[in-house]
Amino acid sequence: MNRNLKLIAIVLAFALLSLPVIGQMGDGKRGEDMMRANAKEMHEKGNEIRNAQGMIGMGFMHREGNSYGSYVTFSVNNVTGDVMNYGISGVTVFDSIKVSGFDLEEISTLGAVTKIINKNGSILIQLHDNPAAVINIMAKSKATIIFDLADSVNATKEDNIVKITADNLTAYIASGNATSVNIAGGEVKIETDKGFTIFRASPVNMPVDGMHQRFMGEMMRNRAGAEVSVGVSDKYSIVNYSDDMNVMIRSMERDRMRLMVNSENHSGKFLMMNIDNSSLTWNERQKVRLYLDNKPMRQVMSEQELYEANESSFWLNMMGRNRMQAVMYIANFSERQVDIVVEDEGTPAATPEATKTATTTPKTPGFGIVLGLLCTAAVYRLRRRS
Repeated sequence: MNRNLKLIAIVLAFALLSLPVIGQMGDGKRGEDMMRANAKEMHEKGNEIRNAQGMIGMGFMHREGNSYGSYVTFSVNNVTGDVMNYGISGVTVFDSIKVSGFDLEEISTLGAVTKIINKNGSILIQLHDNPAAVINIMAKSKATIIFDLADSVNATKEDNIVKITADNLTAYIASGNATSVNIAGGEVKIETDKGFTIFRASPVNMPVDGMHQRFMGEMMRNRAGAEVSVGVSDKYSIVNYSDDMNVMIRSMERDRMRLMVNSENHSGKFLMMNIDNSSLTWNERQKVRLYLDNKPMRQVMSEQELYEANESSFWLNMMGRNRMQAVMYIANFSERQVDIVVEDEGTPAATPEATKTATTTPKTPGFGIVLGLLCTAAVYRLRRRS
């Protein structure tokens, strides 16, 4: 009897000693569940956190393993480097994004771009907090990329471009050197020899139209150079779609913006502009003109005309007093200067005045970056290792 009582006492003592361990295991499970929170909850929580910190406009904040942008939310598995629960404006698009053989080195954030870097530098994933929610994945060797679609998200293949639809969202995936693109079992699986794979949504703050699929097609032909998004508080995002393209914003004022654009490849490139801000503004008696190297650029009336252009041209869609979308075709390159100028309706086109030069704003690096970049005092770096 006494032996039985002693045995029971030992079992109870062991159970009591085990409780803290069980509690820790439970906490780990709750953390995993947080990683799986839906994009709507993450978007709402992110807005609360950002507002409490006074953060306005494009750019990521981090809390409890999650990344909260003005447009984009996601988590990163800090062991595998997988992107989890990727959402745009509260809509879950991907449950996960995985790259085969990915060996996580580091995760870093600067402003509106987060980079996930492979240990040997062979793979770079960049996620951008901008209206087009761009993800670009650069592989220097063969890779398999799997986009695991969230519930109620559909994917179809159209001319080697994958079209993604979810709620009111339309997006595309293009891969320049894909050897195969398959859609099955709720996954988009892309096999690529090397090069870029790009996910891009039709900008969520601009009307949806048919031009964005054509723009993705130009990426496949290496004719899409870059995309510039400008938002509130003069915050901006620059995405390079070609590794030989560089874009820099030199100055921004209420009635003009100046960009410097150059490319080692002298052939023509398209440049997309999304402006939704409080800096560059206009009224109903004014118009926006574009100048290339101080000369008025030809304006076309349709996207189709622009994509068929042989000379430098632009197409413009103005929406309200501080929202517009412009697509430029620059026919040839060395270093080119582009001015976007607000002028009175009846003012004849003239050489734009020299603008007051603001502090030079470095471009967001594209695919050709060196993986040790951005080591300045302004860099905010978040490291997470396995």
